[in-house]
Amino acid sequence: MRKTVIPAFLLLTFLFSVLLPFSACAEASPRPILYTYYLQMGWGDRLEIAYLDSDGNLWALDGYESTLHWPYKTEEQLQFLAENSFENIGRLKFDDLFDLKSLVNAVQESDEPSYPAACDAGTEETYAVRYDRDGNAEAILLGMSGDDVFENTDPNAQGLYLAARRLFPGVIAYGGSMGPAGFVPKDLVGFCGLGSLSGATVRASYNDCESGPSEIPLSREQQKQILDTVRSTVVTGKVSTCVTTGGFRSYDFFRGDQYLGCINIYNDLLYCSDGMYSIERKN
Repeated sequence: MRKTVIPAFLLLTFLFSVLLPFSACAEASPRPILYTYYLQMGWGDRLEIAYLDSDGNLWALDGYESTLHWPYKTEEQLQFLAENSFENIGRLKFDDLFDLKSLVNAVQESDEPSYPAACDAGTEETYAVRYDRDGNAEAILLGMSGDDVFENTDPNAQGLYLAARRLFPGVIAYGGSMGPAGFVPKDLVGFCGLGSLSGATVRASYNDCESGPSEIPLSREQQKQILDTVRSTVVTGKVSTCVTTGGFRSYDFFRGDQYLGCINIYNDLLYCSDGMYSIERKN
């Protein structure tokens, strides 16, 4: 569990804004917040379904559409998930569930059109689901692969679609030309708008939620190592919309008296104004 200490009034405000759509404390039973399915209707009627509920439980069911009768409309699909028996295939850790819930809360609809990609490959669709105060569900399409391809290009949607692929490997989903491209990795320098780092120097600090920032002394060699690492690092996708008041390191870049920009790192994640992103060093 993350060790960041957040003042009580800030924590309550943040939790209220993030978790309110789920009505987690008030709900009588866990509800689906992320689900995916694959349906083959060309040379068979194979059906595979899996979902994550608001308590972090993972569920799966497979069979045939001719006997299971999977509905077309999302509101009827959610009713199907609630009324049928699924096999429990795991449970998420609290931090991972918290991150995914934050993405569900922030994800946006997309008006990008779908396009045909194959014939008789079947169709996979993945949805995020959030709830209002009255328990009414809103299902947001994250991606579609197979005979038709659709991608919601909102970074929150791309993070959720990737999470569904990792959580439910037993549900068929296509990549390449038959599926969403996903988050396109971006150089960390460009993503953070730093520009050229030629001749740059680095100042580092650690941000504590109570005492504020404190300088981290850096030797010339350490500055060079940081610059080399930043130049060779890419941003690979959005992990959460979570915010923190401390527990992260800041690196400020200068060329002489010119301020070039800053990057913040929290638990090996890039911390931005809209949340946390995963980063990797290029080979």
